[in-house]
Amino acid sequence: MQRIALFNIECYSSSEAIIQFIEEHYEKLAIVVTTDMYRGKRGNVFKQVIVNYRRSGLGFVIYLTYNFILYFWLIYLSRLVSFITRRERKKFTISEICHKYQIRHIKTPNVNSEDVIAELKKANLDLIVIYFFDQIIKEQIISIPKKGVINVHAALLPKCKGLFPVFYSAFNNDRKFGITVHEIVDTSIDSGAIFVQDELVVDHKHSILSLDKQVNNKGVSLVSKVINNFHLYYQNRTPQGSGGSYFSFPNISDIKNAQSQSFRLVSLQEFMKDFF
Repeated sequence: MQRIALFNIECYSSSEAIIQFIEEHYEKLAIVVTTDMYRGKRGNVFKQVIVNYRRSGLGFVIYLTYNFILYFWLIYLSRLVSFITRRERKKFTISEICHKYQIRHIKTPNVNSEDVIAELKKANLDLIVIYFFDQIIKEQIISIPKKGVINVHAALLPKCKGLFPVFYSAFNNDRKFGITVHEIVDTSIDSGAIFVQDELVVDHKHSILSLDKQVNNKGVSLVSKVINNFHLYYQNRTPQGSGGSYFSFPNISDIKNAQSQSFRLVSLQEFMKDFF
């Protein structure tokens, strides 16, 4: 049986996809690595709010707050409500799911640290799956698994490489959304050969945050196909074509551009519906 490591930054956008992936592949998962967002070089939550406000404006700070802060608060609140009412919970943390299946879980601000590398080497891995992860893995990690490293990217590569691919797909890629599974062989960002990709039809009435979740959820079936038939997909992988694009954090003009095209960044109603 294959032994797999899964890397993720835990948030609303990817939580359903990641937990579904763990539920489907728990017997293969040797280790799950998630980002500790507030212990790394980006600083604590207050510092990150200031930096993102200056760069991208209040609307984007609210989007990040929903995705990375309110998400956890509502999980803890839903846990309390479930305890009081005896109703079944809808949402769980990755830590809870890993505990359920007795999977090793590491939360780290630096995935390339010696401690994490040692744990990965000890896990005797066949594959590493990167799925909505914010850290760039270096050669020491790339060389660990026997078969390789694969990444799930929420856009139709080579378009919309980098951070927030769903946001940029909304108004920089003719409103074409999709998901791509590709290989990672070096530290370049989202540039490896493509195993499989699929264009998605989404409801443009939803907020960007809700579209994030919809697109990422579609990646589970694709990456599962690659894992289950890795040799075939590896043999038939194709280099990325020309005409790509790369985007980092949006600036204020990017946010205004999205809003001018009637895209909402968040919807409280959509967000709350997932928890209660």
